[in-house]
Amino acid sequence: MRKPSPINLYLRTLLLFLFATVLESAPAKAQDVKRIEFPVLNNDTPYRVIPLGSKGVLVANRGQRSTYVLTKLNGDFERDWGVEVQLESGFELMATDYEGQSVFLLFGGGKNEYYQVVKVNVGPGFVENFFLQVLDKFQITEFKTLGYSVFLSGMVRDEPVFVYTNLANKQTKMLPSVAKSGSVIQAIEIDTTNRLVNVAYALRRGKDVRLVARTYNEEGTQLAQVVVDPDEDYSLLNGRLFLLSDSTKLMIGTYGFRGMQNNGNPTAQGIFISKITDGEVDFTQYHSFTDFQNFFKYMDPKQQARMEDRIKRKKERGDDLKLNCSVLVHDVIQKDGSFILVGEIYNPEFRYNNNSPFGFNNGFGGPMSPFGFGGFGGYNPFYSPWGLRNPYFGNPWFGTGRFNNNNQVFDGYTYTHAVVAGFDQKGELIWDNSLPFENVRTAELKEKIKVKVNTDSTMSLFYSSNGSIKSKIVKGNEVVEGLSNMSIGTLDAADKVRSTNTDDVEFWYNNHYLAWGYQRIAGEDGRRSVFYLSKIAF
Repeated sequence: MRKPSPINLYLRTLLLFLFATVLESAPAKAQDVKRIEFPVLNNDTPYRVIPLGSKGVLVANRGQRSTYVLTKLNGDFERDWGVEVQLESGFELMATDYEGQSVFLLFGGGKNEYYQVVKVNVGPGFVENFFLQVLDKFQITEFKTLGYSVFLSGMVRDEPVFVYTNLANKQTKMLPSVAKSGSVIQAIEIDTTNRLVNVAYALRRGKDVRLVARTYNEEGTQLAQVVVDPDEDYSLLNGRLFLLSDSTKLMIGTYGFRGMQNNGNPTAQGIFISKITDGEVDFTQYHSFTDFQNFFKYMDPKQQARMEDRIKRKKERGDDLKLNCSVLVHDVIQKDGSFILVGEIYNPEFRYNNNSPFGFNNGFGGPMSPFGFGGFGGYNPFYSPWGLRNPYFGNPWFGTGRFNNNNQVFDGYTYTHAVVAGFDQKGELIWDNSLPFENVRTAELKEKIKVKVNTDSTMSLFYSSNGSIKSKIVKGNEVVEGLSNMSIGTLDAADKVRSTNTDDVEFWYNNHYLAWGYQRIAGEDGRRSVFYLSKIAF
């Protein structure tokens, strides 16, 4: 009898673990609808989840030797298809992107001077392979796709580089930068509706930062450019461009006091909003976090009272209390003619390490760690030597000043709280609210909080942490329902979760969300290490 192939053995093992469970509805207005588990066969079994909306979900994980296994599940977690992708020796998964029709996976690593792009049609599971050869010593920070177009940003010898490649005709070109020295590419935003690409640059001059955004079409042709300069006393730290109409755009980001900025340590004071019409800036509004009603609610009552007293005394003297914040700004939500902005406040952590330029042996469980993240093996699916991480959105000075001194290495991000605020068409602050984070620390800067706008004009704010969903319901400045906690159920009521780490939650389709992570579980049949995937209804 013919022996089954490694992929069939894997899929047979996988199917044994595809179970579903239905749990009671929790008071947090969230319901754990279904859960499946993938076996973690060794300490180096990474999984990547790519939500596909109503089309289902794609799960990618390392297979035998130089292969990656892709498993497509439908909305009920039933398997549609599975395919195995052959990789070049030493390649690892660096990034993924989904543009509505196909999933793109970027692989690279080792001593190779090229990259492998795998295009997966999520319908029939048809796979296409492409190889890209770009610049030598190109440190990629962003990977975005639009059709057969691939857009890569990064740095070469401390200079920003933006590369366009058409996979169909294998044409590659380096697009002109706004400036060579003193500038970085902070973000690439894909507008799938209008088939456009927006690229945000930060231009540094001493303690001053101005923002430039360029818009490209699918063929890499520049269509427009927007320049936003700060007021004399301020410096713009980061920004994202949003298209409201053919002629109107918004640039939204964070700003700080110009005199407080120094290399390697930007300090944000608040949010700025610039409205641009036909390429010209109509206005720029600055909103200090000291003017928000709920920004400091994450503190304990005594700390909050002391902070508010300091702010009051400063404002009575015609001044503002200087803050030191780092903020990750989300996409703008448009509702009833107003704009809803979500931002997450975090602190980048650094430490001294003489062992590795990548910061291995840190708390995130790099390949040399004996325990790994949260004591889970030696693999960290959020951070690898070949993974992408763009530090320039949160810090336009990253890589200069103190970050290159004394063997200081990056050691992760600690999140303190999230703020959500409503603005009118003139950029005026209407309301604000917040949600505290509990022990949230990640190795990459990514959006942790999710926001759902409900039909009754309330908003559900939630995030995943240590195998549970933390949530809060607000309406403007009011709190409709305080902080709630819903544990994500296991397959069996007798199961005991011993550890949970690297968990996350993402919007899926309709009112459903996907939550996933790694767990060690003790059950009636013994202990098991799994990667779980749960369907949550809000």
